[in-house]
Amino acid sequence: MNKTPYISAFIFSSLFAIGANAQNTAKPAPAQDANKPQTTSSTAVKQDTSKRNAVTEEVEIVRSYKPILADAVKIRRSPNLNETKPFNPQVKYNLIDKKLDLNSGLRELEAQKLAKEIAAQRQNNYAKLGFGNLGTGLAQLNIATGQDPALQAGFNFNHLSMNGKENQQKISKQSLSGYGRSIGDNLVMEGKLGYDRLGTYFYGTDPLASFSNPDPHKQLFNYFNAEGLLFNRVDADDESSFTYAAKAKGYIFNNAFKAKENSVIISGGLGQDLNKFHLGANASVDLTTSKDSAYSFNNNLFKLNPYIKIQTEVLKLTGGINYVNEFGSNQRIHIFPAVSLDFMLIKNYLTIFGSLGGDIQKNTLKNLTDENPYLNQNVGLKNTVEKINISGGIRGTFAPNVGYKAMVSYKTLGDLSYFVTDSTQRNKFNVDYMLGNTNVIGFTGELNINFSEAFNLDSKIDVKQYDNSRENYAWFRPGFTLQSTASFKIVDKVKIFGDLLFQGETKAKIFDIPSNYPNPTFTTKTIKAFADISVGANYQHNKQLGVFFRVNNILANDYERLPYYNNYGINIFGGVSYGF
Repeated sequence: MNKTPYISAFIFSSLFAIGANAQNTAKPAPAQDANKPQTTSSTAVKQDTSKRNAVTEEVEIVRSYKPILADAVKIRRSPNLNETKPFNPQVKYNLIDKKLDLNSGLRELEAQKLAKEIAAQRQNNYAKLGFGNLGTGLAQLNIATGQDPALQAGFNFNHLSMNGKENQQKISKQSLSGYGRSIGDNLVMEGKLGYDRLGTYFYGTDPLASFSNPDPHKQLFNYFNAEGLLFNRVDADDESSFTYAAKAKGYIFNNAFKAKENSVIISGGLGQDLNKFHLGANASVDLTTSKDSAYSFNNNLFKLNPYIKIQTEVLKLTGGINYVNEFGSNQRIHIFPAVSLDFMLIKNYLTIFGSLGGDIQKNTLKNLTDENPYLNQNVGLKNTVEKINISGGIRGTFAPNVGYKAMVSYKTLGDLSYFVTDSTQRNKFNVDYMLGNTNVIGFTGELNINFSEAFNLDSKIDVKQYDNSRENYAWFRPGFTLQSTASFKIVDKVKIFGDLLFQGETKAKIFDIPSNYPNPTFTTKTIKAFADISVGANYQHNKQLGVFFRVNNILANDYERLPYYNNYGINIFGGVSYGF
């Protein structure tokens, strides 16, 4: 609403009233309140000159109050500016011990208690059964105690039999063993009993028909063994700990003829840590008696190895001597250095190592028949002397799951053993020894990849060069070998695996009796290089039941490791496994 016409009318009426009532005395206005706005009221009366009709209008004007200097007299009290007494109010607080619950933010989540988890039932027992195309029979049984970490015991049984295409090309292996282990707070004790049996035939034949073998002789090996071990437990961080260990082992070995061998080995060691130093000594007594129809040979050794070791976070240096005394049928004393070095150049990635030493390598009927089961009767026995052995290389990891090792070595060996065919029974082998020194330069490389069960690879390569002034070749010793095994888990329940063995060319020493010579002579036979590849797969249906399949020598190579003894050829077999 526009108030301009009313204001104009008010001014006009006021002037008119002043002029008309000039002699009237105006009443004084009441005093204004300083705290309230001023209000002014006016009444104007307009008279029509013709009809004298009265029209009355009331206008109220509101405006803000503006005090003037004269209004200051209305304040009757002035502040006392000289009063300096401070005002300290007494404030009392009543604190309430109560958590303030704010709804403006997120509340803290409370962890819900999980239900008690039932411990997984581990399978301590395992059984396996399989059959194959070469009359292959495979059986395996492993029984063990529960999950007690302080007491462990078990029993193992293994069986493998196979028939080849040659006359009486058969092999049968059995193994029985039992073990026990007690782990105390301060002492650990272990024990083992075992029996191994190997049955085979002297089935070797010559494709060129240089000799006949219509009725191969049977060979059978029996091996009874026992072992006991005792050692104390120490804190790895204790820099003044005292360690000791003792071990006793023995075996009885015989074959289908009259060869027998008994051995008892007692060994032990003591050690004392002195801050960064470690003083220790190892000793062993090895008593072995080998008998055959034509001899009885006592091959005994006493070894003593005192040493001092310096060990830090990056360096491990060991220095000592290796004292060896041969007594019995042979009487010799040897003293060799025993020095080794490990230096960590890059932690977990690169370590440099090296060693310098020597030792006696005992040749026994058991060790020689493990390498060649087709030995003749009354084979000669003599120990090989490792006069010097220098080796060094690097090892470490390329990545957390990829390890490697590379090493070069140089050895000087005296009386190095080798096999040679018998002059009258060419499918049987005798043992002979290289005269003089044999120098061996070697290289060894290893690669290990381990990604849990997803992928595993282990490979090893050996390259060796032999030099002997008395012999033309290192008989039956390959210059190159490659061994590799791998496994790959393609899905949750299926795993595939494979093995590779590659052996380079070797030379065999074949004795012959020419008609115009009274004494035996020999010829050289080349054994070709070969590769043996095996593949297989496992399917684990559940925690208990599984199925396996394997193919050995998938290339079906009829190669020879020993002259006149062909391999069994391709072998396909499979079976089931059960855990309980």
